[in-house]
Amino acid sequence: MPAQALPDPIPGILDPALLVEVPANERLTLYKKYMADENARLRKLHDEGRGGCEVAGLRTQVIDGLLQSLLASALLQTKTSSSLTLVANGGYGRGLLNPGSDIDLLFLLPQASHKLDKHLKKVVEDVLYPLFDLGFKVGHASRSIPECLSEARRDPITRTSLFDHRRLSGNQALYDKFVQRFRQECILKDQARFFEERRADIELRYRKYSSTVFLQEPNLKESPGGMRDFHNLLWISDALFGTRDLRELRDRGTLSINAYNELRESFDFLHRVRNCLHYHTGKSTDILTLRFQGVITEEFRYRHKTKLRRIEALMRDYYLHARDIHQHTASVFEIAEIETAVLRPFRLSWIPFARRTGSKEFDGFIAEDGRLSAARDDIFDEDPGRLLRLFLHCQKRHLRPSPLLRKLIKANWHRIDRSFTYNKENRRTFRTILEKRGQVGRTLRLMHRCGVLGRYFPEFGALECLVQHEFFHRYTADEHTLRCIDQLDALIESDDPAVARYRQLLIEIEDPYALYLAVLLHDSGRAENVREHIDGSQILASKVCRRLQISHGRRQLIMFLVDHHLTLWRFATKRNIDDPDVVAEFAGLMKNRHCLDALLLFT
Repeated sequence: MPAQALPDPIPGILDPALLVEVPANERLTLYKKYMADENARLRKLHDEGRGGCEVAGLRTQVIDGLLQSLLASALLQTKTSSSLTLVANGGYGRGLLNPGSDIDLLFLLPQASHKLDKHLKKVVEDVLYPLFDLGFKVGHASRSIPECLSEARRDPITRTSLFDHRRLSGNQALYDKFVQRFRQECILKDQARFFEERRADIELRYRKYSSTVFLQEPNLKESPGGMRDFHNLLWISDALFGTRDLRELRDRGTLSINAYNELRESFDFLHRVRNCLHYHTGKSTDILTLRFQGVITEEFRYRHKTKLRRIEALMRDYYLHARDIHQHTASVFEIAEIETAVLRPFRLSWIPFARRTGSKEFDGFIAEDGRLSAARDDIFDEDPGRLLRLFLHCQKRHLRPSPLLRKLIKANWHRIDRSFTYNKENRRTFRTILEKRGQVGRTLRLMHRCGVLGRYFPEFGALECLVQHEFFHRYTADEHTLRCIDQLDALIESDDPAVARYRQLLIEIEDPYALYLAVLLHDSGRAENVREHIDGSQILASKVCRRLQISHGRRQLIMFLVDHHLTLWRFATKRNIDDPDVVAEFAGLMKNRHCLDALLLFT
């Protein structure tokens, strides 16, 4: 990050030349008045609906003015020259400070901290103590440049915190030296290590939060798709591409225009929600609990008829924004891995015109290093059916679409029209994907991420980020459906004796296509605004069978599974299964052993 000029001039009320003549207790009173007035101004802007990043940025400027005044006053009182530099780092260094956020400060010293003279110690104390008295939670360190570098090399958290640095006041030359040495020795010297640290951070956080964006009570900062993902995107872009400006990333092609707009809108939305949480709790709060979901819907003026529907609308907005951050962050990491030579030292990309090992070309695509790419930009012009077949290739060869191919897919969404969905070859491709027991879920998730699944199969598309507050749905309706399919797939490789019976049923089932299709359809009625979602799912299942030319036994099995997907659970938990009449009623519904086995597996 380049050295930056000082922020706005110190506010008149905090003029150090005047404050230095005022007794300490009266100075504190003035600081409190300044913060009270500014906090009220910012809260009013927030209540008026101003952007999340705008309010957080303005709060940063308020704190900047306070700290510059504190340091200048301390230097005047101790009659000390400004040999140290006051540096904002961490979240404060990024210039976006939410109402309850910590203030992270670095007192950058001209010599080792253990050699700090008493005058500079007094300066540091005179800056920190008023902050504590004002109720701020302050993270602070006093270090020389070598001490900063040593700590950053040792600890990844310190490294990223110092990577977000911003000079507030003090010695410019000392700061410039720190900037140059930190970037060279802690970032550029070992880019591969930094990249792996960031990737490990993401993987660890994802495991902690169930590896999904779609949590009922997400953590705005740490959950997948949260603020920390966005920060990682900026850190990696800065370290490997030399910029964290989203516009520059857009101009160099790392981000598409849509990705650029979505990232800005999504990050602003998260900040606005976080501002709201901090204002209502009076502290740094990141978990969007069910209780505060209702509070935020009122403040954001959602106009749905019931409180529950307003909460569902808010959370759908959250999931859409978090999903965008999640996906675009993953794309930037993947692009960095492809483009940055230091991250792939064993590839032959430096040899002119060399074909990399393992590269195969087929059906207009190139498979290389686990990724599928388009051989040409016009492959979907020639054959729109490739928009589906590419996922079959990914399934058969254990590939994933490259970032450029994903952009090309998005540019060709318009080809997935009525004639595409009714095309016989496309129906066959989709059926083949669903027949591959154990590998369906991963493939459908790739299709979902690329925006193809919901367009080819609009009954599923209507479930996208759909929130349902009821017993079975811990996740959004689309994520719930895909997790059901993941559970089916997991049976194939499982050696757990507890699921051996289900695994055998999946292996033996005669029509896996019907089973997987029924799972895709079982909750589709939730988007139909009908009293009983099963009724809506039945109607849609019948419509899908007509469109996909499914008839006879296969159609009967799909309709049976969709119609009865809660029947086994209801009989087992709500009926007396020792009653012969109940058993007879259940047997009559099941009709035959084939249907019973399929429903047991489905349930």
